[in-house]
Amino acid sequence: MTDRTVIQPAAREFGARSTDDRILDATVDILREKGPLAVNIEAVAAASGVAKTTIYRRYESREDLLLAGIHAATTEIKIPTDLSTYDTFRWLLRNAGEFAEHEIGRGTAAAIITNQDPASVELLREMLKVRARTLAALVQERIIVGDLRADLDVRLVATVLLGAVLGQVIRGGATDEAWADGVLDMLWPAFEA
Repeated sequence: MTDRTVIQPAAREFGARSTDDRILDATVDILREKGPLAVNIEAVAAASGVAKTTIYRRYESREDLLLAGIHAATTEIKIPTDLSTYDTFRWLLRNAGEFAEHEIGRGTAAAIITNQDPASVELLREMLKVRARTLAALVQERIIVGDLRADLDVRLVATVLLGAVLGQVIRGGATDEAWADGVLDMLWPAFEA
């Protein structure tokens, strides 16, 4: 065992971040705060404290860096299985609000809405589709068990819920339980079997 092997785990234990982590964290932060147009090698170097040459050794272009940042920001959602359908929808709304505010960020949401950079925006839409697919599968499952109307348009339900979340985030409103209950009070009669 070399000294490096011994020292490296201890450094990680105390919170030291690798160069790759610092680059991706900075990329994602810029993406969330300012949108895809603000992501470039110079901005990431300044925000991460990593030299531009080091970043270029890992990412050949701004597009490669942006794509890596989008992939780093894309997470799959694990929906609780022990909730009623109504409570699951409430949980989803609350979780989607947190996702929109803290994972997507206002810069990304604005970029999607205004289509600032069409190539980047398409990648960002793919990030949202990961969540939308999970929601669509849940809606389909709850239709099959009889909790939701059989004639519901699964994609439309996902669009309406996502639209409610993004609208609230853009307005700067809280996506708390009271808000989630308000949305569901309005929509539930149209969803319920």
